[in-house]
Formats: sequence, C-alpha cells, structure tokens
Amino acid sequence: MPVTTKLWTPASIALALVAAIGLAIAAYRMTGKLGVVSGMTDMYAWGVWKTFNVMTLTALGTSGLSVGMAAWVFGRKDFHIVMRTALVMSLVFYFAGLLALGIDVGRPWNFYHVFMPWTWNLHSSLLEVAVCMPAYAFVFLLAENLPMVGERFFYRGSPAMRARVDGWRKPFRRVYPFVVAGAYMLPAMHQSSLGALMLLAGPKVHPLWQTPALPLLYLMQAGICGFAFVIVTVMLSCLVWQRPLDMKVIGALADWMSRLILVWLGVRALDLVVRGELGRVLTFDRYSILFLIENALVLIPALVMRVERWRSTPQLVFKMAVATCVGGMAYRFIPTTVTYDPGWQFSYFPAVPELLVMLGFVALALLGFSFAVKLFAVLPAPYDDWLKSPEGQTYVRKNS
Repeated sequence: MPVTTKLWTPASIALALVAAIGLAIAAYRMTGKLGVVSGMTDMYAWGVWKTFNVMTLTALGTSGLSVGMAAWVFGRKDFHIVMRTALVMSLVFYFAGLLALGIDVGRPWNFYHVFMPWTWNLHSSLLEVAVCMPAYAFVFLLAENLPMVGERFFYRGSPAMRARVDGWRKPFRRVYPFVVAGAYMLPAMHQSSLGALMLLAGPKVHPLWQTPALPLLYLMQAGICGFAFVIVTVMLSCLVWQRPLDMKVIGALADWMSRLILVWLGVRALDLVVRGELGRVLTFDRYSILFLIENALVLIPALVMRVERWRSTPQLVFKMAVATCVGGMAYRFIPTTVTYDPGWQFSYFPAVPELLVMLGFVALALLGFSFAVKLFAVLPAPYDDWLKSPEGQTYVRKNS
C-alpha cells in the first residue's frame, strides 16, 4: 500500500523549491546562449548536465535493469518485492537525465530530428543514446510502472473504473513479456554506448580510464550501481516512512552486487595488463590516487559483502552500498570531467547557475519518487507477508 503521510512535507517543499530554481534557470538558458549560464567552452563542450546528470546518475537509474535481470532472467523471484522501487527510481532518474540532455544540446530546437530516421547519422554513438534513452523511459519504463497505477484506479475507483481497468489487464499481460525484453535491451545498449562515447575522446582521457573495453565496463558498472542504489533507496525509504525491512532480500541484493563488483574489477585489471598500463596505478600522482580511491570504494564493499553474517547487518550493508554508489559515480564522473584534458591552456569548472540546474534536476527526481511512494504501492512489504494470499493462505516458496 502507499505510504500514509502528507503529500507535501517540509522536505518535499524544499525539494520543490530547489527543482523550481533549477528549472527556471534551465528555461532561461533555452532563450539564450549556453555560455550565459554555464562554464562550457568549445573545448569543454560537455558540462555537468551531461557528465553528471546523464552519464553518472543514469548509472544509478539502472536499478530496474539490474533487479529485473536478476528476477526475470536468473530466476530470483524474491527480488520482485523490490522491483517497483527499482522501476520508479529508474523512471525518475532517466526523466531528469533526459531533461538535462535536452537543455545541454547546443540547438535544442533541432531535437525533433531524433524522430526523423532519414536525418540520422548512423555512425554516431550519441545517436544511439538519443534514441534509446527516450524510448526506454517513455515507452518501456512507463509501461513497467503501469500496474501500480492500474491498482490505484482499481481499488479506489468507481465500479465502472474497475471494470475498465480489469478489461485492460489481459491485453496488457500479453504484451508485457515484450515490454520486459525491450526494457532490458535498450538500457544495455545505451549504457554501453555511453562508454563508447568516451572512446571518441582518445588521448584526452587518461590511459587509466581510456580503453577499448569502455562499453563493457560501463555496462557492468551500471549493473553494480543499480544493485547498490536499490539497496540504499529501499533501506532509506523504510527508515523514513517506518516500513518493515526484509534483510533476507537486502542481503541477497548485496551478494549479487559484490559478485558483480569482483568480476568488474577482474576485467578492469586484465584490461590494464593487456594494454601495458598497470604500472601507472602505482605512480601515486593525482591520477593514480584518484584511480586507487575509486577502486577502493567498490573493492572494500565487495569483500565485506562476501561474509554472510555481515550481509545481515543493516548498518554495514547500507554503508557498503553507499560506498559502492559513490565509487560507481566516480568511475563515470572522473574521466569525463576531472581527468579529461583537452590541452594545457583549457580548463573547466561549472558556473553557479549550471550547478543550480544540476541540483534542480536531482531534486526533481527525488521529489518524483517521494510523490510516487505516497500515491502508489511502491515500497515492499516483508517477503513472508508478500507470499500470503488475501485469504491468509501461504504460497510455497520455490528455491531459485
């Protein structure tokens, strides 16, 4: 059931104010030039709206992909209880990212060309991102979130509304497998394409991050961030709105997160060895230190979460998931902004209006999630309660 609290609280009002400031500046930007509200230049054409709101935060927004793949493809049926939380977070973060992408485009009035295939540059990685992200968010993610909307109308609507919702149930269930397939294919494509974008930068990106394996590493890191962020979201939501927490499921998510981290670190280490760049790791210059910190933020949680007893400790699981989110975001943000070097005479630091827009989109995503959990049945119940039928009978759980 939805969270039983007021729609507008001091926290949601504060988020709305931050979002309103960001959107107002974004609207002003649409009437003028980028340089008026940002620190971007011809050499630094990608500011924080793209490198943070799109490339970094959409990694957290892949929680729907991570949890969905584990639940539907690998048979972890117990993960279904956090599926709605993951899907709503994916929807709000992707929506905020698309807004940021829209105002980041130098000529936003030409964005309609995305809907005209005969104008496409088929050799562009950014085209794949521009096509797949809106299709994923506004078609497949919206469709995956429709059941909870239908539930609200079914249980709170008139008899006529119930009949209408019930009539849509069967045709929707027929197409749902195709929705699920598209919801996994499209984010996998554009997350790997975000990595491919950085290949175009060539030597401007430091060799510790620049590699032909970027598409694979970006996709795997998105999966890691997806697991970590759904853990953080569920645990924080249960704390804020006083919902019961099922540590069996949270611990299982942490287990999957840690396994994927170890595989990702192995692939990254192998890549450094093959390219002959492993020696740069221990030079202890600023690039090496950033690299070591970034990897430590995910390696430590991976090792800690291999211990079953520690996966049952809420405080420890939460801290490790937060560290993993920070490490994953650092992997996306550092090579696109911090260690990106187009030449010694050029530098970039976001302007104050640019930062306010960035924070405004983050606030908008958080506000959207807050409204969703108050209007719809998003947050999970404990797994034992979830298995019970309305008549009080308990279904038998099959081992997956």
